[in-house]
Amino acid sequence: LNFNHYLMRDIAGYLTHPDIPLAAPQLRIADVGTGTGIWACELATKLSSTTARIDAFDISDLQFPAPAFRPANVHFHVHNSFQPYADAFLGQFDIVHVRFMMCSVDDANARKLLGQLLTLMKPGGWLQWYEPLPRATKVVGPPPPPPPEDSNVPVPAAAASERLAKTWRDLDPLGSYSWVENLHEICTQGGLQAVSRDVQYMPGHLRPLWAQSSLAATVDVLSQVNMWSDKDGGITAQYIQDLQAEISSGVAVDTPFQCIVGRKAGGVK
Repeated sequence: LNFNHYLMRDIAGYLTHPDIPLAAPQLRIADVGTGTGIWACELATKLSSTTARIDAFDISDLQFPAPAFRPANVHFHVHNSFQPYADAFLGQFDIVHVRFMMCSVDDANARKLLGQLLTLMKPGGWLQWYEPLPRATKVVGPPPPPPPEDSNVPVPAAAASERLAKTWRDLDPLGSYSWVENLHEICTQGGLQAVSRDVQYMPGHLRPLWAQSSLAATVDVLSQVNMWSDKDGGITAQYIQDLQAEISSGVAVDTPFQCIVGRKAGGVK
């Protein structure tokens, strides 16, 4: 998560979208699904430690930084974001930030989550929501070399990378993720105003980093859901080696990202 934080920040060029003002005299920010808290903690260093406050929420505190590593104006809370928030948080926040919810949210509860986020926002408050666009995933890189003239056997394409890209594009067997592609419309239908969608593409010099992140996720996350086996063509050591070899040859699995920004009705414009 920390690795991807810095990668996404460089791709976007910001922590908070340029349309979102940070000049409120007593700025309140909620970071929902904070994970390691890296976004909240970095942003806190760029804001006044006496007049700005960030409240970071997650369903578990296992990844929260140790208290010694937390900025004084960042406060961590354990909370299931599909459930109502305590009254003390309702309508209190100028900005609500959320990202990388794709693996925790499906079509059945995306609007429910948005509804809970809206309860946190002040009238005129801003929502920033950052997610990948998995169905636009593709393999990029140099074409495979031509086969030797004395061989009738074609050189295989980047099979491991194509498989990883297909996993990104065809996530529906693991859940229903159309909401990610339709997030702009969901936010508009949910009542947010001036909703914008900033689509960001991986620049060439960052593709090796994204490839390394994807490789690490393939090894670390997918193996934990019992896919590290030869059964049914699951994640095998050979597959990981093939993927690493393709990355080393200049092949990458390219996934664009989107930043959705919208404003709650009311407040001073």
